[in-house]
Amino acid sequence: MGSKYKVLSADDELWSRENIRRMLAWEDYSIDFLEPACDGEEVLERIPEEKPDIVITDINMPFLSGLELLDKIHSEYPEIITLAVSGYDDFQKVKGVFMAGGIDYLLKPVGKAQLVDSLSKALKTLEEREKEKAATEDSRLRESYVSSFLEDDEFSSLLNGKLFRPRKESHVPSTNVFSEISTILVKFHDVEILKQNYDRDVLRMSYDMKTKLRELIDVERSIVFNYTDKVNEFIIELNATPAKLRLIADRIHATFPIEMQGPVTIVIHDQASSLDDIATVYREMISELVTRPFSREHSIVACSGGERIMKLRDRYTDRIELQIAGLLGKHDISQARNIIMETAGLNRCDTAGWSLFEVTQFTTGVINTIAELDRDGNYRTYEEVQDAINYGLRTLNKEIILDNIELALQIAAGTGASENSSIDSQVESVHDYILEHFMDHLSLSDLAEQFYVEPSYLSKKFSQKYGETITACITRCRMDKAKEMMRDESNKLEVISFEVGYDDYNYFSRVFRRFEGVSPTEYRKKL
Repeated sequence: MGSKYKVLSADDELWSRENIRRMLAWEDYSIDFLEPACDGEEVLERIPEEKPDIVITDINMPFLSGLELLDKIHSEYPEIITLAVSGYDDFQKVKGVFMAGGIDYLLKPVGKAQLVDSLSKALKTLEEREKEKAATEDSRLRESYVSSFLEDDEFSSLLNGKLFRPRKESHVPSTNVFSEISTILVKFHDVEILKQNYDRDVLRMSYDMKTKLRELIDVERSIVFNYTDKVNEFIIELNATPAKLRLIADRIHATFPIEMQGPVTIVIHDQASSLDDIATVYREMISELVTRPFSREHSIVACSGGERIMKLRDRYTDRIELQIAGLLGKHDISQARNIIMETAGLNRCDTAGWSLFEVTQFTTGVINTIAELDRDGNYRTYEEVQDAINYGLRTLNKEIILDNIELALQIAAGTGASENSSIDSQVESVHDYILEHFMDHLSLSDLAEQFYVEPSYLSKKFSQKYGETITACITRCRMDKAKEMMRDESNKLEVISFEVGYDDYNYFSRVFRRFEGVSPTEYRKKL
């Protein structure tokens, strides 16, 4: 156990100093016993440098008496806990001092039990002070987090174009007014890492990430805000040259290494614009973002503001689609897999220069083709597969995508486990697990692997037993939790969205409306 508190003892007699030193195994109490002082003046000289938490002083010392030392410590260092040591005859002298200052009085000769008892009181007081300090600091930080979030909310409203609706009054936080600005979009793709790093505390995450980004910008006139609709996106507005913008992007990537934070995409829009144009600029940047290479690497994208997305390669061509459809129609799953993975090259998408857009377009086409040709009523299962693939796309994780394309092919082939007596128990275990972990990323393939059940078979048996798909069960649990949290008016809707498992508030809102028939805002008003 490392030392937590420091004790400084003072006595003009060597044997008394050594007696206190040797009386206890101080490290067992998580205490660092400093080299004892010879008198009160030495104590006062050493306090500023060594910062003791507890001072044990003899009353009768030359130069500066123990009583004078206590008086100075109480007035100049009131946070230090003091213990007085002396003989019976001095008790009346020190009584008033230790009663008023909250110190303890040890009678010579000091015994081990007496010292332990006094130290226990002192340590308890120190721990209580730390708890109070931590609570005060936490309260202060929470106020800062909430204030920061409210500022983000205003800028996000401006980004969404809400400020320009007729007769709608809104307040934009006061800033250094820009006539012409450049914009940087910072997108952290792996939201699960953000959740783990900040224990799902979106307010703390947002505040901390913005603080780090501001330090990296090193530009006096700048705005940094977290887009509240998408908690993994940060917007930076500043006056800077293209070279400076690129330098900032490099700094951000160096500060958030892939192994710690996952891949980060930085989109630089260096064309001069005003803050009023932020919504247009953002749309251009998002359109450009999908052109980034599909890989678990950092990426910097220069935004031209044009229609570059239309020039991207069509990976899922009519020829590829016809080949896959023909092979699936003949139940030649092996050859269909070969066309998808090898001929079209999906298994090399991260090394062959595929963009995020191209992988998205290709995988969506493949799943749609498979689902359209399936005559066994597995449409809901394909939705679960597509949901998992979408997660792989957002996190730039090729393995998740390939695993779920393989799962879709297995479903199309009709691969399933034979009926067995243990499946009911396994399905119940999956259900219980969902009820406990619905806010985490869960997919059919992951659950099947964890509970040793063939995925398509698990999906079928789960739906039969509970009357809903695994995805629907997860979503229902999330919606129920969201509704519960909405009863507390201090919970912002965007925060609720993140805590129940969504990194995109707009998507959460759409799902909520589908389940409840009203938007989250309307539902809260009814409450």
